Amino acid sequence: MQDKKFMRETLKEGAEAFQSGKLSRRSFLTLCAMAGVATSAVMVGDAEAAAKQIVMWNWGGQSEECHGNAIGQPFTEQTGMPLRFDTSGPLQGKIKEMVDSGNVTADVCDADLFDAVALGPSGHLEAIDYNVVDKAKSLPQYTLEYGVSIILYGYAFVYDTEVFGDNPPTSWADFFDIAKYPGKRSLYKWANGSLEAALMADGVDKDALYPLDMERALAKIKSIKDDSLYWGSGSAAHSMVVNGEVSMGMVWQNRGRNIENDTDGRYKLVMNQALAMPGAYIVPKGNPAGRDMVMKFISIAQEPAAQLELLNCLGMTPSNPEVFADIPEDQQPYAIASALNIDKIAFSDPEWWGENSGDAVNAFLEAIS
Repeated sequence: MQDKKFMRETLKEGAEAFQSGKLSRRSFLTLCAMAGVATSAVMVGDAEAAAKQIVMWNWGGQSEECHGNAIGQPFTEQTGMPLRFDTSGPLQGKIKEMVDSGNVTADVCDADLFDAVALGPSGHLEAIDYNVVDKAKSLPQYTLEYGVSIILYGYAFVYDTEVFGDNPPTSWADFFDIAKYPGKRSLYKWANGSLEAALMADGVDKDALYPLDMERALAKIKSIKDDSLYWGSGSAAHSMVVNGEVSMGMVWQNRGRNIENDTDGRYKLVMNQALAMPGAYIVPKGNPAGRDMVMKFISIAQEPAAQLELLNCLGMTPSNPEVFADIPEDQQPYAIASALNIDKIAFSDPEWWGENSGDAVNAFLEAIS
């Protein structure tokens, strides 16, 4: 406790000294590193220090380093405020509980855009200030009242070239065709992505997926139920493939390159009909650093340099359309919105998922159980 108190006071004094010009930027960044990078968790309840920093609530791992370099560093340079992380995962229920308790400890959640639809109208989120955050720096359908897309990720699939090399699958219809392409499949067990893939496999046009026809989607899911495995994390999806448990596997597209590398090219990513998902920033109501400062943070995340750094570090595709043309050539096959892929992908509808996710997930789990 004494260590936390010391660090809190030191960081607060350092921020004030930097803002007043009494401390150099290098010295302040060193202090921030001591305070924020040395520990991956947030000192919960530290309201005073929280007002002098931006706390991002995410899922940890490599994203801390990547977000820190891409967004945290330029934000600190411009404002003097450090970026810190709570890596416990911003689930909807946890965000609600935090706001309802009045003990708000996070400033921005690295979430999905459907979370904005689910939590905004009930008063759990701050509205996005589009006088600061630039609507033109995200896709039009992904700039919502309570959340804005910063990156895109997606659901695609990989296949075993040693099994299907002479007649490779090219679509979700092939993925669901066990007679033509024998072998096990893997799908995401929390429904999104899996339902859209099933509908496209059943003949629904990629641009006419919503509102989802649940009965039709679940019938298709059940048609390969005996040959399917289900994963709940990216690492689990990765393992199912590289361990040879499946001949085709749904994966988050940003893992496609790693899977190709880890299997020496045996498994190959298919981006045709991949489903683009809007990863988004949402702001808990009453965030400790204040709405103005967190909007500044989000605006920096939209900048091309930050977007390209996140692509390079995490494989997350920029959502800023002006960056699409700058996606490096070696990233083009794996990036959702690259020139190679953008005309053949489908786009998830966060409005539908925000309003229907509970019922959809429950129905999906019942269908696969």
